[in-house]
Amino acid sequence: MLGRAGVRYVVLEARDRIGGRIWTSDAWPDLPVDLGASWIHGRDGNPIFDLSRELGITTTVFDVGSVDGSGTEARYSAQGTPIDAAADGRLEAEISTVMGLLEDAAEEPGAGGVSMSEGIDALPPAARALSASPGISAELIEFAGDYGASPQQLALAALAEEDSYPGPQLVFPGGYGQLTAALAKGMPIRLSTAVTEVSLNDPDRVVVRAGTDTWTARAAIVTVPLGVLKAGAIRFTPALPPGHQGAVERLGFGRYEKLVLSFDEGFADDVDQIQIADPGAPFTNWYNLARFTGKPALMALNGGAAAEAVEALTVDQQADRAVAMLRRVYGSRVPTPTAAQASNWWSDEFSRGSYSFTAVGSGDDDRATLSAPVADRLWLAGEASHPTAHSTVHGAWLSGQVAAEQAST
Repeated sequence: MLGRAGVRYVVLEARDRIGGRIWTSDAWPDLPVDLGASWIHGRDGNPIFDLSRELGITTTVFDVGSVDGSGTEARYSAQGTPIDAAADGRLEAEISTVMGLLEDAAEEPGAGGVSMSEGIDALPPAARALSASPGISAELIEFAGDYGASPQQLALAALAEEDSYPGPQLVFPGGYGQLTAALAKGMPIRLSTAVTEVSLNDPDRVVVRAGTDTWTARAAIVTVPLGVLKAGAIRFTPALPPGHQGAVERLGFGRYEKLVLSFDEGFADDVDQIQIADPGAPFTNWYNLARFTGKPALMALNGGAAAEAVEALTVDQQADRAVAMLRRVYGSRVPTPTAAQASNWWSDEFSRGSYSFTAVGSGDDDRATLSAPVADRLWLAGEASHPTAHSTVHGAWLSGQVAAEQAST
């Protein structure tokens, strides 16, 4: 957008690669692995899908529990016993009942100041009893984990948020990194350039420093993750306005990590998703990458407490724990993985977490404040700054588009 508008600009990237939290690992030559963003959340009207189509990048439908509507989701008890169709149907109905009540409560005034956990405690007795059962408890913890949070951290109001477009969810068989690579072509990008200071002391200019290097510009758009802002890794002079600082402090920044295991042969080829109802445990939520890559590989998603439980483990230690969990279900059919890869966004100095969530005491007003220009020369953009599409790639894209348009006028 800036280039088309005739604006001279430079992109300062702290990492030695482009993409940020979009990261397609090429460690396995025959299988690109997305250790960051994976999904296009809704096809119809989604700018990321439109971009992928415009750029000729292949996508495929991978809805939760279903590939192209033909796949399956398999549920198991904490001990690894299959949950049969009848029991699964009852569980779905009970989950629907509990979630329906929580979603209604999320629409009530004051829901932003109450945690999801407190909302569960306030359910009618029958629903509260249901929520304590292992199957539903696991679902509720995983629901909060999808935000990168625990039920104690997540605001009840978050359950009323809608951040997806209509239509199916999609993934990139060749990796999300294809999109960032295509968009970055021809851009003036400085890699391995970690910004340490942004100064507005000059009344007409912004001065940006990275180590001993300095840039002076009419405006600056800062797109670092919320976790980096929370850590104070960039010094703003003068300090950000109180409203912006308060928003940074109140909004949550979550833990959400992936582990991917590759095998010589598949053992779960008939399912897309494997769920093990062990509340709060890691490696209980798996996606079968073979369904859209043709390669025998599984991806575990750990959010919230499950991510925190494994963040200090090495990749090999994670793989050992993950295989032990899978063997509860499949026994000796689970071979030793040929290789493993894992993300660690929480310990990454250039992210310090996965993506933002609505923490207790925060809300859309904080995101709107975060996106407001500072002295008409500085913008904070990214998924955390979008009032309705936070935690998504399309939210980050839309936020950046707005900031670029405002900064260039």
